[in-house]
Order: sequence, then C-alpha cells, then structure tokens
Amino acid sequence: MSITIYYLSATGNSLHAAKKLAEKLSLSETNVSLYSIPDIIKETAITPKGSIGLVLPLHFFALPILVEEFLSKLDLSQTSYVFAVITCGFHYISNAFHELKQIIENRHGKLHAAFYVDMVSIYLPLNDLPPRSKMLKRLLSADDKLDSIAEKISSHQTVSAHEYFNLISKIIHSRYNSHPEKLDEQFSLSGNCSDCGLCAKICPRANIIIEAGSPKWLHSCTQCLACLHICPEKSIELGIRTKGRKRYHHPDIGLKDLFSKRFV
Repeated sequence: MSITIYYLSATGNSLHAAKKLAEKLSLSETNVSLYSIPDIIKETAITPKGSIGLVLPLHFFALPILVEEFLSKLDLSQTSYVFAVITCGFHYISNAFHELKQIIENRHGKLHAAFYVDMVSIYLPLNDLPPRSKMLKRLLSADDKLDSIAEKISSHQTVSAHEYFNLISKIIHSRYNSHPEKLDEQFSLSGNCSDCGLCAKICPRANIIIEAGSPKWLHSCTQCLACLHICPEKSIELGIRTKGRKRYHHPDIGLKDLFSKRFV
C-alpha cells in the first residue's frame, strides 16, 4: 500500500516530522512519498489515492493559511485513510483539528487520525527560544512520540486529538486571516543585509523579492517567520520584540531542504 505525505515547513520542524514518519512507515508500506505543499499548490486539482498524511505547523491556534488554500484543491474521494500531524510549541489552545475535520469532510474524505507533536515554538514575537539543552530534550521527546505515531498510522488506528478553547482560538485565527495583506507590514531590517537572497528562497509564499540589495515583502505573507529565522545576519525583525532573540531551524534539517523547488 502507498502513503502520500504532504507537508508545510518553515524552519524544519514539520519537515523533520514528515521525514521521520516516512522513514518509519516505509518499513511496513511499499511506497511512501513526500510532497512540499508550496511546491504543488499551484496544481489545479490534486486527487491522491490510498492513505494520505498531512504534516504541518500550528499557525495562530489553527491551520496555516497556505494549508487551507491547499486543502481547497484536494479531492479525497479515493482515499482510504487520512491522518494529520501538527507540530507546535503548545497545542492545547487550538481549533486546528476541528477545522481540518470539517474541511476534509467537505473534500469527500474522513480524518481518521489526528496527532499533536510539541516541538519548539518559533514565534519570536511572543517568546524567545528556550536554552539549547531544553530545546534538544524537547526534540528528542518529539522523536519518541513520532515513533509511536508511526506505529498507530501503520495499523490504521483511529485517533482523536484533544483541543481546548476552540472558540477563542477560532476568533484569534479569524482576526489574522481577515487581513492577510497586513501580516508583513511590521517586518523590518535592524542591521546590514548581505544580499544573500536566502529569505526569498525560503519563503513558502514567494512573498519576498530582493530589491536594491534588501528584501521587499509583497503583502502575501503567512507570518511563518522562515525569513526571520534563516537570515544569517539576524537583521530581519518582526515588530520590536524579536530584536536580540535567538534564531532557529531544526538541527537535523539542512537549509536547502527548506527552499522552494524553483531555487533548487
């Protein structure tokens, strides 16, 4: 049996999770394929067959905007088992799986298994990164959970994820979704830009161009913060609270793995 996994990853957490699941599932399944959502979202219709998985981050307590757009193109009528894994810093305040379940049903499918995996929160406007020792311990714990998740997926178990404060989460998420053109208005440069272009290469929305030696945001942002974390000069900021805070990408994921195919 084949499994198709679609993933969205800004700083590598979800890509690492997708790769680890693919590695474990390939031991019991004949074929496991990985597809980056930003690289295939331009296709007009996507009709997977058999088992499919979604591996994605939590954005503003719900689904990322890009994932919502991707799901609108899916026809799940030929799927037999659908699972989803959401990576996050703290998962109890969320409406993601309530939303995802309804969307999948509208796309003629059924969400059979839902899992949260707590990793490292990368939303620096709220909090700085934890100390490295604590971060690595958290990532090791996440790997153990992914091993357990792979076993459940392999045996096609039905699993529900617990979520709380759904209404509050929905209101907050709706607030950010209502004006996506404003999500990049507070990005700025606090230091010298080296004109390396990495921010443009890693943006999953192709929302950044390099103009006159500096990044320019095109107002189609999802605030995934990939550009902020990837900048080798640490010169990209979002508002005033990110200045001086540490940057992150998953230690087991190379930067090129996060680039759009148009740059690979």
